[in-house]
Amino acid sequence: MLSFCTDDEAEMRLNEYVDGELDPAEQPALFGHLAACAGCRHQFDALLAFRLAARQEPLAVPASADAALFARLDKQRRLSRRAPDRRAQRSAVGHALRRRVSLGALLAVAGMAVWVGSVLAPTPAPPAQEERVVEAVLSDGALYLIDPGVTVEAPRSAH
Repeated sequence: MLSFCTDDEAEMRLNEYVDGELDPAEQPALFGHLAACAGCRHQFDALLAFRLAARQEPLAVPASADAALFARLDKQRRLSRRAPDRRAQRSAVGHALRRRVSLGALLAVAGMAVWVGSVLAPTPAPPAQEERVVEAVLSDGALYLIDPGVTVEAPRSAH
């Protein structure tokens, strides 16, 4: 069973050593710690194994695998091609029916647009009342009444 390390800086020093960044003066302390700590030795072995695996040459792919892959790609490409245009093979009745359905749909959409426009159209404003000026002479001067509902008093002059 592995024991866990209590040294907080041990993992950092291990990574620095594997990366070639650990100060040579600190290496004896690291190796002394590795001799005493089984958990850090296991971590160190795992880091070295990973580094070795990362440097290995990639696996060589046999030529037969390449040929099989390209054959499958070619088959998929052929299967995914578009179907030929079959307009010439379609019947005249089907063509006329499609044209009528398209025309009917167009007329239905246009009719709906006209109906929605008439429903949503603003209501016309009531006709404006004709304005007229009426002069009323009072005992203390003239008073002008302007319809609808506005009264303007003229300056009064002494009589």
